[in-house]
Amino acid sequence: MTNNGTTYDVIIKGGTLIDGTNTPRKITDIAIRDGKIARIGGLGSATATRIVNAAGRIVAPGVIDVHTHYDAAIFWDPYCTPSGYHGMTTAVVSNCGFGFSPCKQDKAVQERYMGMMETTEQIPTAALREALPFTWESFPEWFEVVRGLSKGVNVASYIPLNSLMMFVMGSPEDARDRLPTEAELSEMKRLLREALEAGAIGFAFSKLNEFNSHKDHGAPMPTDAADESTAYALAEVLREMDYGIIQALVDLPMAIDNNHIAEKLARISGRPVIQNILVPFDHIPGEVDRVLNWLDHCEAEGLDCYSQALAFRAWNESRLLDWNSWDVVPEFARFSELGEDIDARVTLATDRSWREAIKAKYSVDLMTSAGGLFELLKLIRLPDMTDPRVGKTFAEIAQESGKHVVDAFFDIVVESRCDMDFRTVQSMSQDPALFEKMYKHPRVIAGTSDGGAHIRFFSGGNFSTDLLKWLALEEKRFTLEELHHKFSMLPSRILNLTDRGVLLPGFAADLMIYDPNELGYPDKYEVLRDLPGGEFRRVIPAFGIDLVMVNGEVTFESGMKSTGSTPGRVLISAASS
Repeated sequence: MTNNGTTYDVIIKGGTLIDGTNTPRKITDIAIRDGKIARIGGLGSATATRIVNAAGRIVAPGVIDVHTHYDAAIFWDPYCTPSGYHGMTTAVVSNCGFGFSPCKQDKAVQERYMGMMETTEQIPTAALREALPFTWESFPEWFEVVRGLSKGVNVASYIPLNSLMMFVMGSPEDARDRLPTEAELSEMKRLLREALEAGAIGFAFSKLNEFNSHKDHGAPMPTDAADESTAYALAEVLREMDYGIIQALVDLPMAIDNNHIAEKLARISGRPVIQNILVPFDHIPGEVDRVLNWLDHCEAEGLDCYSQALAFRAWNESRLLDWNSWDVVPEFARFSELGEDIDARVTLATDRSWREAIKAKYSVDLMTSAGGLFELLKLIRLPDMTDPRVGKTFAEIAQESGKHVVDAFFDIVVESRCDMDFRTVQSMSQDPALFEKMYKHPRVIAGTSDGGAHIRFFSGGNFSTDLLKWLALEEKRFTLEELHHKFSMLPSRILNLTDRGVLLPGFAADLMIYDPNELGYPDKYEVLRDLPGGEFRRVIPAFGIDLVMVNGEVTFESGMKSTGSTPGRVLISAASS
């Protein structure tokens, strides 16, 4: 039946529709009205306010990014870039238990929250001070503030467990070092219910003990050190309400396996649990099997567990002073804690006994779990760019100089007085077969972008672009249908966003249009000084993405050109709507 004479807001003509359901693609027209897909095909002589010619292009659902840290950035960057460049239309925030609510109306407490966000996610406190109004105290109040922001993407949020525990128990130290009283636990449960009723999708936390590079001024974040019994008690609230999910950062390759915690949370709550983090490494391929086998075990037990992968061709580019991923090793943490005191850093880097302590611990396993081997770092900048060591890896520099790689690295630290930049050559496996094994598993979620975090040395918003280009278009390990299902429908079902994640009539018109022959990104980050107060960040542009649409309105055209439209919404799971 044709649809003669009907008028729509937008008609996308002649594109290749990949609808997110993992069914085969087709060339068709798509009509959009009032922010939703109104009709697919059979449009006849229908007209629209705007006609988009998508011939030769892929039309696919927008990316639902389950693991971001755009909690602060949404206050100054309505499009949550660079993820927005790469087709992300929904961001889930307050992962790992970090966020800004609930928070007491107390300047000292607010400063502590912002300081934690800087030490864990490298978001500068100066930018946070300028941008965050802290007009809220409770989670519902914070959620209403975010609801009122002009947003170019949709936002869903956990309630962060670090914030909840500190709010009720009085301080990070109390939350970290003692059990809550019965009264405090009762209050946490009440506030969790309140947050879930207001629209929080669940709660999030980390439990990595001393292995987490996330630090609270040198100490573990509260939930990393706290007894997990508090999380178990809060999981009971989700069972009582039959609502919500849990995000649990409990696993690091070669460092710690707390997956029994995620498993117990799923058993207590009866709700989905997203376990972090699955990372593929060539020298420990068995780590992928370990996590996949655990997922199979959970399914056999009737538990609804998923694993969030940090798996794409990612890299880091960093000034030495911004890099703290080695801080799970106490000796490295001492170096990072000296901050901008260059003299103190150089003095420590010269200390032979300190270096020998690092060498004594230095191993593939330790450095893999602590941010990467020195051997896999490339020196990309020194004050004297004619220095022949620029452009070489520290493995090469160490070999040529006949030094231990630790000495090769810290000798240059001393010579340059910390004025050096480096880049990871390979931060994880590049073996497409290992990626295929991992992403073929139905309970593995693609990502983790960490969007909004680590912005001085990392930019992961291109994860979807990379996987599409590499694993589907180049390696042919996946179809585009399979990957778009991973990026959209799978997370929407886990989060219970019933009107998102697929391009079918009645669903939200969150979508991207791209040229598969041009899709990609540059092999170098761009440095932008566009944070509040002029602070810098590193971003990665997108190539070949013609258009991004959120709730039926175009937000980006021709890659990085924003339209100024801000149709994004706060999203809540179906049970609380």
